[in-house]
Amino acid sequence: MKKKLTRIGNSWGLLLSRELLELVGLEPGGEVEVRAVGNTLVLTAPGADPRELRAALAYLSSKEERAELYRDLADA
Repeated sequence: MKKKLTRIGNSWGLLLSRELLELVGLEPGGEVEVRAVGNTLVLTAPGADPRELRAALAYLSSKEERAELYRDLADA
């Protein structure tokens, strides 16, 4: 899935659909944790299982794996 950054005042934002928020258990206006891992942004919901985050980061450890995941998401 590709998204474009949107200008919001002097900042930039990423608009997420309600369906995507519901998929990960977030509410509009809710908080997320943001991490930068190399050139990848990782958003996690509050209370997310740290083991799931470690597993996801391990899976995305190489550029080839990230590229494959992005292609799969684009096809979904």
